[in-house]
Amino acid sequence: MFTYKLRYTDGTSADPPSITLAVPNMRVGDTIPVRRGETFRVVGVVAGQDPTLIVEADSPPTDAV
Repeated sequence: MFTYKLRYTDGTSADPPSITLAVPNMRVGDTIPVRRGETFRVVGVVAGQDPTLIVEADSPPTDAV
């Protein structure tokens, strides 16, 4: 399993701030299911000791109306 930090494009921590996935090589354009009905789209990848995915909301949170 691989743990990634999640950051929005403005540098703030995403919600959730990290995620553990079975995928070792996330790429720009990949989508990540976060919660029921909510996904992030990867727009950047920062490799290193603490791999970080730069993300944008790809779908609205389920509590959004």
